[in-house]
Amino acid sequence: MKRFKTIMAVCMISVSAMAQGVLQIENVSNPKDVFSSSGDQAAVRIRCHRDIPLSFSSSMDKSTEPFNTTVEGSDSVYYIEFPTGNRYRGRTLVVMAPGYYNLDVPLDLSPKQLVTFRIYDPNSIVDAGCYRLHRNKGIEEIKNMNYPEASNQFKLAFECSDVDSVENRVNLALADSLQHLRNDAEKAYQLLDYSQAAEIYNIIIGLNSYDSFAKDRYNECYSKFSSECNIAFKKAEAYFNEKEYEKAKELYQRIIDRGCYQSPVATDRVNTIDRFLTSKRSHATVLSYEWIKGAPIGLQVGQYNQHKAGGFFHINLNPEIFNAIRNEHEIGDVAEVLIGFGWTIKVVDPVWIHFGPGFGTKLYYGEYLDNKYPDENGKPISTSDLKEKGDQDKVNTAFSLNPEIGFTAKYNYFAFRLTYQYRFSFKKELDDFIGKHRIMLGVGVAF
Repeated sequence: MKRFKTIMAVCMISVSAMAQGVLQIENVSNPKDVFSSSGDQAAVRIRCHRDIPLSFSSSMDKSTEPFNTTVEGSDSVYYIEFPTGNRYRGRTLVVMAPGYYNLDVPLDLSPKQLVTFRIYDPNSIVDAGCYRLHRNKGIEEIKNMNYPEASNQFKLAFECSDVDSVENRVNLALADSLQHLRNDAEKAYQLLDYSQAAEIYNIIIGLNSYDSFAKDRYNECYSKFSSECNIAFKKAEAYFNEKEYEKAKELYQRIIDRGCYQSPVATDRVNTIDRFLTSKRSHATVLSYEWIKGAPIGLQVGQYNQHKAGGFFHINLNPEIFNAIRNEHEIGDVAEVLIGFGWTIKVVDPVWIHFGPGFGTKLYYGEYLDNKYPDENGKPISTSDLKEKGDQDKVNTAFSLNPEIGFTAKYNYFAFRLTYQYRFSFKKELDDFIGKHRIMLGVGVAF
């Protein structure tokens, strides 16, 4: 479409030549003309083709009715009398005609002065010279959407002795461009490329607002184009929801390439599909079984991307947690739950680093004396530490913050994880029970 934009830039300056309702004025006064009056009045004589009736108003005079109107040949001639003097400096005569813009004529009159103006329609064929005759016929043919004949008229205008070569070249370029654009639009239309056809027809309308054929075709093409976009988008969405991503991506890309209004959504969908397919090809998702002392039942899931950070989450527990839920426990039993999460970053194939915070909870039983706590196995250091021997109904909790860091090795469908975990007990006296250091091992699959 760059060629069409260039054509528009060159031709738009000629569109003004097709505007209706613009009058031009020419001062044809004879310096020897004098207006005979009894006072200091002056007069204005205005000549205009009789097919264009004129009326007048003034910025300073109550009345501007001509005191005489005659017909000379094909022209109507209007005579208007005006008082003169310093108080009338800056007077403007407004000339009005049906179907035309008002024409403002500044007047600076002296006593006894007779000023003559010729007013004409530059786009009228009547009384036009050779060049204006062909130019105006060409412009009319453009309005009538007959571009070949318009081009012919502008070519004939070059043979006129009064030709305005610069203006005529621009007009000829406009006519030829409109013809070429019409042909290109029709070819696109016949090939059912409604997007391209609508774009070209819209350019034609911008160059020639009188082209009703282009307007109708534009509306038709735009309607069909929108309908095609809607159908393609609905099919793409259906494939996307059914996880048939390759088929969905093909349709989304077609929507983007054709410039459908759903393009922003389609672009987001394509990016989502690309991320998913890239992740799938590189087996970025890892699901692993995690073992750690005290909580040997663990599950981890994480995203280990090739080019950007991912994330992971794991949960670990021991079988005693189920007894705690059933309230089946005794002193010395320890139930433990660990949760960890964080980020994954590729170091070098096939190794990723993972790190993040974690939290842990350990349960122990029995009612202890003040400042007495269980050992690392969850048992009283001394039986005298309990308020009542054999009392195991009391449930106690110990909380910890567990930052961790480790490495994940991933090859094809297999993954291995090694994690170091450091533990901060929320209560210092439970440091031994919580344990300061832990190593977690994980093996799993990458998919």
